[in-house]
Amino acid sequence: MGGITDPAEEYFKDGIWGWDGTQWRKLGLLFGYRATVGENVSNLDAGEGENCLTSTPVPQGEVWVIQDIAGVNVNTSCARIAMYVCRSNREYPLLDQTSCSVYIWVIWTGNIVLSEGDCLKIRFFGCTAGDDIHLRYLGYKVSLT
Repeated sequence: MGGITDPAEEYFKDGIWGWDGTQWRKLGLLFGYRATVGENVSNLDAGEGENCLTSTPVPQGEVWVIQDIAGVNVNTSCARIAMYVCRSNREYPLLDQTSCSVYIWVIWTGNIVLSEGDCLKIRFFGCTAGDDIHLRYLGYKVSLT
């Protein structure tokens, strides 16, 4: 029997194939769990006004699926907390919340895929000098190599 089930066929080696009920089709990249990813980034002596925390960038050969991002000012109510994905020197907004209470976490949940060089950023507006601010995130890694 010829076709995709025959390892002697030239195209058999090119990726993973699946039967859709009518014909064989090349499947896309499967996202497979490799390990959890998470980080706590803090500034325990923030300046007055606007402050920013940035996560570690995604390393080469990995993709991160981020499912939870949180930010908090432990000492002072913030006028605003804004969360972003940074990709190619551009900020893409995820969440922008005003009138943030002291020590109440601002939380984003969902699924966002970060690729090589991407990172997360939180901006805190209306800080008082000496505030403790935190960025935390959780998700999982997918290996591409």
